[in-house]
Amino acid sequence: MIKPGDTVELLPTNQRNRQLRKQEGKMDWKVLEINPNTICFNHQEGILIQSIRESDHTRWVQRDDIELKEYRENTR
Repeated sequence: MIKPGDTVELLPTNQRNRQLRKQEGKMDWKVLEINPNTICFNHQEGILIQSIRESDHTRWVQRDDIELKEYRENTR
């Protein structure tokens, strides 16, 4: 189960993802938010991720575009 704070890998599922991985080296991202009703995906679930390499780069992706790499421990 992916949740905010987890580290995920951006998978090469489309041209833009492949470009980010290959040319910019942005493979690892941090999950910021999970929205069940994202407009950019026709009101389906979207996950806001932030590049670990370049913190001012964020993007919305779908669950199929990412893979859990490191989960955040529940501290409660």
